[in-house]
Amino acid sequence: MKEKTNRRWGLMLLSVLSAFLVWLGVVNVADPITTNTVEVPVEIINDEILTANGLTYEIVGKRTTTISYEVKTTNAYRIRPGDFRAYADMTEMWDVTGSIPIKVEISNHEEFLESNPVSKSATIKIKTERMQEKPFVIDWRFTGEMEEGYEPGEVTLSPGQLSVKGPESLIGQISSVGIEIPVDGLTAETEGTARILYYDANGNQIALSERITSDCEEAGYRLSVLKGKTLNLDFRVSGEVAEGYRFTGVECDVRSVSVVGLRSALASLHTITISEESLNLNGASTNVVKTIDLTDCLPEGISLADSAPREIRVTLTVERLEERIFAVEVGSGNLVGASDAYEYQLSNNRVEIRLRALREELDGLNLDGLAVKIDVSGLSEGEHAANVTVSLDPAYEVVSIAPCTVHVIREPESVSHGTDPGHETNGYGEVEETGQEPGEAIPADARVSETSKAEPEETDDSLEQTKESGQEEST
Repeated sequence: MKEKTNRRWGLMLLSVLSAFLVWLGVVNVADPITTNTVEVPVEIINDEILTANGLTYEIVGKRTTTISYEVKTTNAYRIRPGDFRAYADMTEMWDVTGSIPIKVEISNHEEFLESNPVSKSATIKIKTERMQEKPFVIDWRFTGEMEEGYEPGEVTLSPGQLSVKGPESLIGQISSVGIEIPVDGLTAETEGTARILYYDANGNQIALSERITSDCEEAGYRLSVLKGKTLNLDFRVSGEVAEGYRFTGVECDVRSVSVVGLRSALASLHTITISEESLNLNGASTNVVKTIDLTDCLPEGISLADSAPREIRVTLTVERLEERIFAVEVGSGNLVGASDAYEYQLSNNRVEIRLRALREELDGLNLDGLAVKIDVSGLSEGEHAANVTVSLDPAYEVVSIAPCTVHVIREPESVSHGTDPGHETNGYGEVEETGQEPGEAIPADARVSETSKAEPEETDDSLEQTKESGQEEST
């Protein structure tokens, strides 16, 4: 029984071995052909034709193609995508559609292929576009905050500009190029290099397409650091306003600005002068408004801080003058240069003075009679038009002063020779009793009154003659 079982297993192993040998023989003899595929990138050749004509291209759709090939089953494992080359010749492009036929070549293991490989995609489509080369000035931006009291100064870049080249549509997306310079906590000059960045019209950073080439990728920089200072504005006004008007001041919202510069340059600078040429009001009869560019007023080596305004509006105020008449009480206390030998009588105890000034100045003026002086020095006996002056602040202009007539009368002698004490002569040489004891002083008022009593009574004709003679003397 056991011998019978062992024989059965032997027959089974023999059957399996026989079947394998039969299959191996069939495979080696028949070896069926199979069709396989691989994905291969499409290579564009002779594209220098477009470059020579100032054009560039872009592949529309897939950049690969599927290659189909036949191979025996026993050799299928030997074939790889690298054994094929798919290419499109730019010289064969169809201008109307922009399509180029795809051709396939066998690079390796050609002997294992049973037929020529074929691309399932007959063509590849491209889009041509004009090439553009454009220069850009390299700008800069600061990142971070400098130490308080310091500001960034002059920036020197190397190189100062670059050139980019690529399709017009992509170059058109670039509005500016620049670098970012870190200034956080800086108090002294610094230098370094930074990567060049590209920005669109809104100032947003954009990534540079691989189809765009640039002649540099980094730029070196050197940054000077400036010290800050606040300076007052000094307004220098020139010219004369129109007749009847007065310049009354300068109005400006800005009275001081912040500037930056090297410490040596700031040390001797205390104000910013707005020159006379900029603030001329010659012939003005209304307010004059000027727009001043402060950058034109700064000395070399000094510049405005970022927070300072570049332009200011300055108003030169001009106001109309008014005239007003003041009547001032005058008397003997206003006489100047009076002689003891004469008595002075004023024809009018009021003097009218016409003044010109601003309305508020005229409203606030309290013209004291002591400010008026009547000059009687050198006047002889008779009637005269005396010179009247008034002492006022220069803000007030004296337009006119009404004439003041002074009647000058010679004082009579107090004592004549050859008379006894207690007697004196009158104005006509007559001796009168004084009523005083010898040696006693005669009051001045009593003397004047007695003298006036002794004067003879004059007729109307004699008074008229006296008045005419006094006017001739005055003349």
